[in-house]
Amino acid sequence: MSSWIRGGTALLALLGVIAAPVEVRVLLVEDPVVAPPVLATALTISSCLLLVWSGLGLRRIAAARALQARPPAPGA
Repeated sequence: MSSWIRGGTALLALLGVIAAPVEVRVLLVEDPVVAPPVLATALTISSCLLLVWSGLGLRRIAAARALQARPPAPGA
């Protein structure tokens, strides 16, 4: 009898997992999709590029500091 209960619970959980995204999708489709203004898009892209470039610059600085702090190899 417990296998029937486990099987039924698993089936209900599976149906819930499948039905939840469909429900969310239906609710999202009802609202009209409006593209953001060009200025907002440009600001978003430029801020992302700034983050990437600053991260690359910080990695380069950290690598240079690591090379300066490393003691010379013995026998060099």
